[in-house]
Amino acid sequence: MTRSISGQIAIGLVVAGTVSACVLVALVGHQYGFFGEHPPPAAATWVEIVDHVLIPLSVFLLLFGLGAFLVLRHVALRLKAATDEVVAAAERLESYDAGANPLPAEIEPFAKAVSQLTTKLEAYARRQETFAMDAAHELKTPLAVLALELDKLPEKDAARLRKQLNAMTGMVEQFLLLARSQSEESLAKQPPVDLQAVARRIAAELAPAAVAEGKTIAFQQEGMPSRITGLEEAIAAAVRTLAVNAIRVTPEAGEVVIEAGPGPVVSVYDGGDGLSSDTLNALKARGVRADRAPGGSAGLGLAIADRIAEAHGGELQTAMPDRAGIRLCFAAACKQETPSG
Repeated sequence: MTRSISGQIAIGLVVAGTVSACVLVALVGHQYGFFGEHPPPAAATWVEIVDHVLIPLSVFLLLFGLGAFLVLRHVALRLKAATDEVVAAAERLESYDAGANPLPAEIEPFAKAVSQLTTKLEAYARRQETFAMDAAHELKTPLAVLALELDKLPEKDAARLRKQLNAMTGMVEQFLLLARSQSEESLAKQPPVDLQAVARRIAAELAPAAVAEGKTIAFQQEGMPSRITGLEEAIAAAVRTLAVNAIRVTPEAGEVVIEAGPGPVVSVYDGGDGLSSDTLNALKARGVRADRAPGGSAGLGLAIADRIAEAHGGELQTAMPDRAGIRLCFAAACKQETPSG
């Protein structure tokens, strides 16, 4: 059955017209004795039916259908305008104001319900962002105190704990960057970010760590330099997360490649087995513990990196089945499901 209102009205007009025609034919036939013992000639019967039933009924249905079409078109245009406003508000992560574009009385309750829902969602999102930022700031102090206390321990014990502490400190910094990335106004004020320069810098920063583990890391550029509007520190943190994970899963003597381009894309290829789309989506999901990630440390970092990419209009994608690795894609065209490897 059709879901279109205009289609349902058309069906209703056909049914109403058929029923009305039958009723009018019966009334006209009774009036002129068509059903009596001595009915008029068939030709005269059809003339009467056409003149008194079909023509008037066709004119009525035509005018009624035209009026219904004009009314529906007017309502559809207003609904489209309201839909565009809802979509624009969603892209800005703002609530939708139903009063800005009054709708017909029958639809207004639904529009007000959508407005109330988006208002509550916006307030909830703002509280979550504020809480995340406040919590991250509060955690920095005890972490700094712990770092000082570690200096009092023997080096062989402190080294292992310091590694975990550094990882936690880095995670807190990412939370702060993520919270800053959630503000559309803040992002709009940022200068354009050169993705090639960010990728090259991360490769240079991590080169000593890769060499220390018997691996190498290289930078490649495909196509012309690409720039996006956003927070450079946040994007760099996301790329760094992917690169650190790539170094971890790459076997000894293997190579990690950070590739910028073509377009607003940064790909990090490794020598591991790669992640399928389903596995990557599971690691990106909220609530997935870090110890469920391959090697025990990728889960939360990938989730934060994905949220940073999302705040900049992109997402994380697997590079499978072509290559083992993950890419940060900031183009709207990249928002499509990647086949599982």
